[in-house]
Amino acid sequence: MAVEKTGTFVTLSSGGETLTLPFASNESGVQTIATMVNQARTADGIVRGEVIAIANKIEMTWRVLTPETWSAICSFFQRHFYFNATYWDMQTNSLQTKTFYVGDRSAMPFMIDSASGKPKYYLDCKANIIGIGESV
Repeated sequence: MAVEKTGTFVTLSSGGETLTLPFASNESGVQTIATMVNQARTADGIVRGEVIAIANKIEMTWRVLTPETWSAICSFFQRHFYFNATYWDMQTNSLQTKTFYVGDRSAMPFMIDSASGKPKYYLDCKANIIGIGESV
């Protein structure tokens, strides 16, 4: 099934700076909701615990980006450890703004200019953002 992508994928903001991320590849944009639990087992082996936080994670992959676009994304993350991300949340089925930090970033240089060493494109650009955890 083909779904047309319209609107904004994710908007990042911190310290008065805003960056709107381009839509990721079709297989990208996976959202994970992690439940953090303080737990232990009783002497008879029963798990006892309580939910202490819920954290969101968004995995993003772009098949091809220009060096300028990929640099802008990576530079934003370099300047802002914590930032707000506005995105369509699967749990609330609405736009949400939550505080995140960035995890790993990777990309493969493609069509490298032999004189300057600059790639014409980056392929398989990846970044994931991880929520700091919402108290429950």
